[in-house]
Amino acid sequence: MDNLDLPNRRITIAGHAQRLGELPYQTLLAWLDQRRATWPKNPNRHVLINAKTALGTGPVSAEYLKRYLLHQGIYLEHIRGDRVLHEALTVGADPLHLALVFNLSHTTASRYAATAQNLLDDRIGQAADIE
Repeated sequence: MDNLDLPNRRITIAGHAQRLGELPYQTLLAWLDQRRATWPKNPNRHVLINAKTALGTGPVSAEYLKRYLLHQGIYLEHIRGDRVLHEALTVGADPLHLALVFNLSHTTASRYAATAQNLLDDRIGQAADIE
């Protein structure tokens, strides 16, 4: 909870502050409302808690999170990849920025940047075709 700055729509993950888009922001607000309703006055400072961790102060386990998301058809690797690609599209496909923000190797950051640049070029080409 200490890593959330809701008024400014920012979250800090692994020491990197990132802006929350509209969907993640609204989803986070809904979860925090549900969390307060389910476990009022809970001392656990982690954003994600479950019935077991609500009794203490620790985080949910990586295994719990993975199982829960897989049950919904969501893979953690896909979430991270989508987040990196979104960032690359937002900042203009800068591999150095991606490497620093997501702690990626230069090779991986360059691949994301190239993919983003291709998508941006396609958008520009489509816009030119419409005009």
